[in-house]
Amino acid sequence: MSSNSYFIQKYRLFSYTLLGDSMNKLKSILLNSCILFFILMLFKNTKEVLESVIKGIDIWKNNIVPALFPFFIISHIMIDFGFVHLFKEILKPILSLFKMNSNASFVLAMSLLSGSPSNAKYTKELYLRGDLNKEEAEKTLTFTFFSSPLFILGTLSCLYLKNMKVGILILIIHIFSNFIIGILFRNYGTYRQNENINIKKGFKDMLLEQKNKKIMVVIVKSIKESLSTCFLILGSIIFIYVVTSTLSDLIPTNPYINATIKGVLEVTQGLLETSLLDIPLRFKGTLSIMLLSFGGISIYIQIISILSDTDLSTFPYICARILHSAISGILFFFFYPFI
Repeated sequence: MSSNSYFIQKYRLFSYTLLGDSMNKLKSILLNSCILFFILMLFKNTKEVLESVIKGIDIWKNNIVPALFPFFIISHIMIDFGFVHLFKEILKPILSLFKMNSNASFVLAMSLLSGSPSNAKYTKELYLRGDLNKEEAEKTLTFTFFSSPLFILGTLSCLYLKNMKVGILILIIHIFSNFIIGILFRNYGTYRQNENINIKKGFKDMLLEQKNKKIMVVIVKSIKESLSTCFLILGSIIFIYVVTSTLSDLIPTNPYINATIKGVLEVTQGLLETSLLDIPLRFKGTLSIMLLSFGGISIYIQIISILSDTDLSTFPYICARILHSAISGILFFFFYPFI
């Protein structure tokens, strides 16, 4: 090696090291500046922060716990007692359409009933049991994101939009566009070919897994884990509400931008603000279903907290939510005149 090449390599190595150190210092300065700014805003808006904490607890207590806690307990018991084997046989055709391991059928079915972030909890449990590998678990998260049907038909359609037909259309498109996401992500990761449907085998495997299981032990364990998950959700909700109230002075007063920003942060706030906008119902419904399908940063934080003790990536999930939001918004805007 010539002396010139040696010095060039040394110079490049020194430059990359210097650049890397500079970038790390810049990131550190920006992060600390943001934290200090947030603390200052926290003290400035103390009253609003306290009110937001109370509001977050109320939403968790009145909406989240009644909707999710019973499903968490029931689903955990069902997983421990092998119902996954029965579900995977029944829903094999749908999962094969997505080129997906049929074990994910349990997540699909239960998430349709209970809504998100329950899909993350079910996926995590199946992943830790070995029923899904890493790629399959990440793929499952992309197309099993559903808002609770009770929330859509009750809170959104009756209380916010005051139109049941719009609520039904939102629910149908929200579910259907999720299946489109499943098809779009069908080639993500490897595909383990599902066998032919054999409900008898699924039932036999379910009974085999129930052998030597003590029902009271399973119930107590499911209650403990469900409570832990619910408190994680409470923490993320309060955090988002505190951030929103702390930075309220920086959020534009324009009602349309305000509703969108709040919806991106926490979907319930955004849907309420959207329902109050002075725009045609068609546009209210379009924005509502887009916010609903995106899910909000609050639910994203909840999912991160649930998956925190695993090595699962949430990047495919984020990509899927952006696509889900766009597809559902386009479909609703197109089909609205037909209701």
